[in-house]
Amino acid sequence: MEQKLKKSNFIPLLINSIKGKKNWYLLSTVIIFVTTLLIPYILKFDEEFFIMFGIVETFIIVFVNCMIDNSFLHSDAKLSYYKSKPVTLKKQIEVQIISNLVFTAFLIILLTISIVFQGLDFRIFESFKFVIPWLTVGIFLASLSSILTGNTIMAGAMTVFNFALPAIIYLIINFVFSILENIVIGFSANVLMEYFVNTIYKLEYIYFFKYVDESVDVIYVLILGCILLLITLIMNKCIKNRKNENTGNFIVFDGYKYFVSVLASLIMPAAFSFMSYRNSILNKVIVSMILAMLTYYIIIAVIEKSFRISKLSIRVFAISMAGFIALTGSTIAIANKYKNVVPNSEDVEMACVGSSSWILNRVNQSLNDDNVLDQETLLKLQRENGITLFTETENIENIAELQNELINNQSYYFDDYYYRSNIVIIYWMSDGSYLIRDYNIDGISEDNSINLKKDEIANRIITSQEFKEKQYYYLYDENYYSERNIYCNLRDARNYEMMEVKIDLGEIRDSLTNDMDILMTKKDKTFEGLLYGNYFHSFEKKDNDEGYILDIFDITDEERTIDTIYINKEFKNTIELLDLY
Repeated sequence: MEQKLKKSNFIPLLINSIKGKKNWYLLSTVIIFVTTLLIPYILKFDEEFFIMFGIVETFIIVFVNCMIDNSFLHSDAKLSYYKSKPVTLKKQIEVQIISNLVFTAFLIILLTISIVFQGLDFRIFESFKFVIPWLTVGIFLASLSSILTGNTIMAGAMTVFNFALPAIIYLIINFVFSILENIVIGFSANVLMEYFVNTIYKLEYIYFFKYVDESVDVIYVLILGCILLLITLIMNKCIKNRKNENTGNFIVFDGYKYFVSVLASLIMPAAFSFMSYRNSILNKVIVSMILAMLTYYIIIAVIEKSFRISKLSIRVFAISMAGFIALTGSTIAIANKYKNVVPNSEDVEMACVGSSSWILNRVNQSLNDDNVLDQETLLKLQRENGITLFTETENIENIAELQNELINNQSYYFDDYYYRSNIVIIYWMSDGSYLIRDYNIDGISEDNSINLKKDEIANRIITSQEFKEKQYYYLYDENYYSERNIYCNLRDARNYEMMEVKIDLGEIRDSLTNDMDILMTKKDKTFEGLLYGNYFHSFEKKDNDEGYILDIFDITDEERTIDTIYINKEFKNTIELLDLY
């Protein structure tokens, strides 16, 4: 009989909760319409900016409402009053959640009216595909955070913390990988993190960013449903185990207190590791441990309202750090087994050398359903992005040899002492997988002899016909040259306005290719040129050097710049033909 009574009281309680927000409904209507309609109309300013501002206001209004509605959990008097009602505490929290969901729907309708009334681009609604889930999840998290805490201000802080939890975990995992990249050569934190996010930890799905440019599907609904179900299950568990005598404490549950403190203590070291990439790994580890201990102490001291923290808190921190060290150590041990792996050329479909890993994503996005690049797509990809994907066995073997050299020696003497770079080697395997290595080049040694081996291997790659035809296709690829209408624009490098001459590429093609062939045979600094991806972009002109800039244009379909070459005195045939200097 009592259960039926509680059930019958649920709907009236919900209606009363919604009615109790009538002033909020009125105030929100005024705020949204004034900031998204009236102000942009008066200022004749960018209306879309004010719509974005209205979305931010919606988040703030909903957040404040959630904190006010759940504040009864943080007052003994209010909690006693609510518990005296003929409805369970669980049902009352459900009432607050549904009431705030209705209120949020009203605010979304106000924003929609404002967008439609002003005739704005409907693409603004694309942002709603993550705004609505964020607001919905935020309402649930606000209730959960209020249950976990005994203070309304702390409940607000924990709502933000819980919402950011996936991103915090991302940051900590990235911290582990950043330690790994400093210990195991050939591994990059960015590459590892990108692989981890793309294959396992799909953060863009968790935060619904994936759907900004894509239509809503079943996966979208399932993800949102699973997140809300998980929060609801945790919330129900916490309601049953909540000790109301802890009301007034910052955090009611000891387990959650330590969970927050340990994770938060790793945020500062993680942030420090990204800002201090030039320091040695030993210094990073020492400073990171100090920051972690200091952060943990401050958080525990604030939560427990005492500068003297308990022995249990110290044990929890020690065990947590031991677990973190074990996780990091095992990750390093696994990676260390693969640091010397160099694939056999017969197992490689194509390979690439450069200074950035973005090439990997660009190529993988172009692969068809069979994980293969057709010849036309391959050529287009290389020409549009200025990259060279090597498919000939000889060059793949040269790249493998270069990798072996880098495994043994990552030093290279650059003319600029402060210059630092890295070289990325990527292999796409015949079985559809890929192997990527990222080597930091220290550039510390001033011994030119360390350059010889790397320059010699790089020279073999640069002087290959495959490199020429793919990197300078407008000169060396006969099929491309014969089918396109190409011209050049010659400018004075000292003063662009002093000279501008339009030249048909055919007039200088033979002289230019002769000069480039001669210059490519020079082995000095060819490794440095290979890092840039374009050999003739690697040597910037000196301030006192008199040179010319040759812009290459393809005007077959529409005018577009396809390359730029710096012409100096070493281009003897071209200079003589054009009567320069």
